[in-house]
Amino acid sequence: MRYRDNHLWNPTNFAVAALLLLAPDRVSVLSHQFGNDLTTNLVIWTFGLIIAARVGVLHITLTYVASFLLLNSVRALALGQPVLPEIAPITGPMYQLFVFFMITDPRTVVRGRRRQIVVAVLIAVMETLIRFASDKGWPLATAFNVAPAFLALALVGPVAKWLDLRRLAYK
Repeated sequence: MRYRDNHLWNPTNFAVAALLLLAPDRVSVLSHQFGNDLTTNLVIWTFGLIIAARVGVLHITLTYVASFLLLNSVRALALGQPVLPEIAPITGPMYQLFVFFMITDPRTVVRGRRRQIVVAVLIAVMETLIRFASDKGWPLATAFNVAPAFLALALVGPVAKWLDLRRLAYK
């Protein structure tokens, strides 16, 4: 989906979110954790951070990761849960794909470093709210429970991009 010749959604994120919403019993996403293999995670994070820095989107990745860690630590404490299991998903393949490639897709991020940081924080807030609602047993579509970050990006990203494009049109 495009607006003024620009993507509103990251195409991969849109496809995964749509499939999870439309066919939750037939689609699955990557597992949440690789396990306790520190070496594997260090290699992936090292290359991911180098690539993000070279492409100029490291601030988006780091903002989201810091927001995720902070917000989900607070969520864990509010729920009386241990913190480490609540922040562990950031080490899994789904989140690594998300932080290095989906949230930083150059075609779908808003313009301006400050706005990009704000949007990354808003996506992390939405994701935490989805996870909190799931924790509380609120009725949510399966997609929200299995891929909260993907759905948060699918909800926040296009609105932010649309507002950004409209703002540019009126300048």
